[in-house]
Amino acid sequence: MKTFKDFKATIVESRETLDPPNILIMRRQSIRQYPNKQRVALYFVDKINKYITVPYTASQWSSSGPPVEEEFQSEEENKD
Repeated sequence: MKTFKDFKATIVESRETLDPPNILIMRRQSIRQYPNKQRVALYFVDKINKYITVPYTASQWSSSGPPVEEEFQSEEENKD
């Protein structure tokens, strides 16, 4: 039978190897408009406890607009 210390160590190890959830629900917090007609939407994702910003223009929400470019920073870059 495992001791509480062994059980706790197992839980910590398993949490480090978990992948992010396959479904993320983003809730919009605010929208800001800049002078050059650029807009930025701020979203919050509860499951990963992170804010995500999405820059866009009004024409991008139509079906003929170009896709929104994505930017992200990996955890490896954050360690440096």
